[in-house]
Amino acid sequence: MSETSPRQPSPHDSDYDGAWKDALRSHLRELLEKYFPAAAETIDWQHPPQWSDKELSQILGQVGQRNRTVDLLVQVRLRSGEPQWILLHLEVQTSYEADFAERLALYNSGLFWIFKQRVVTLAVLADLREGWLPNEDLFRLADFESRTRFPVCKLTDRLNSDWQHDHSLPVQIARAQIAALRTASDPEGRYQAKWQLVRNLYNLGYNAEDVRELFRIIDWMMHLREDLTERFKQELDQLEESLQMPYVTSVERLAKAEGIAEGIVEGKAEGIAEGGAMVLLKPLAKLCGPLPEEVQQRIHRLPFEQLSALGEALLDFRSLADLQAWLDGYQAHRVPDG
Repeated sequence: MSETSPRQPSPHDSDYDGAWKDALRSHLRELLEKYFPAAAETIDWQHPPQWSDKELSQILGQVGQRNRTVDLLVQVRLRSGEPQWILLHLEVQTSYEADFAERLALYNSGLFWIFKQRVVTLAVLADLREGWLPNEDLFRLADFESRTRFPVCKLTDRLNSDWQHDHSLPVQIARAQIAALRTASDPEGRYQAKWQLVRNLYNLGYNAEDVRELFRIIDWMMHLREDLTERFKQELDQLEESLQMPYVTSVERLAKAEGIAEGIVEGKAEGIAEGGAMVLLKPLAKLCGPLPEEVQQRIHRLPFEQLSALGEALLDFRSLADLQAWLDGYQAHRVPDG
């Protein structure tokens, strides 16, 4: 075996969790209308959805959360005028989980127990297990019955049926996820699958903004080996030049994000002395989702040295919880004045 052979990718090289959380926050209406049309039809989309990360974290901390899952809690306004909580659960795994439905029922009942809010649970199964379609937790003894049923969108089933010729953004995201799982241990296969997905974006009539957005999500889900990443970028540059479509790639945007972090670390970012926190807020919001006012104020209060450290760490964040944990860690180790 060559000592310099490139490292083989694993499923953990791709950030499915972060990609799906970002996609759901940015394209909630499109995804619900495609994956759960009946639920989407009940929502008054003129009222912006409100994400409830703090409330959900209280439940997950008590019930426990498995790897390869995405859970988001959102508050919407129904067409009837009533508020409604929706728990969006997305399962990314290839192994069987016997207590899957029980776990979702625990999340649902836990939210009702603590917050006295009825919650609609919707589950997306982004797995490769054929025939696995859990949609109900049922307990029955004598005349007693407890039942929790929830709608399920099984991506592989839909892609093999009514989505075969669908090229909408939600379906393209589904294709990227399934292709990523199927090629997790096949570097060249992952490259070819990713290239086919991206190449098609330029032939399907998407505008520049849509191509960039889908490219960003696909790139997030389908990480490549370092040598294949460079090869991919070169071929993409050639494709864009031949089509005269000079779209900004996600690789270039990542380089810009890294440049921001490096500039802050070196103290060279424009306005860092006066507004270092402002430089960080936008990329942090992109990586972690909308930042609560309390979190923004905590960042504004950081001294320059800690802003530099935050700039170094920001590319490792995948959720608001990651950012809050970093801030809590700084607070715990801070030496009190005096």
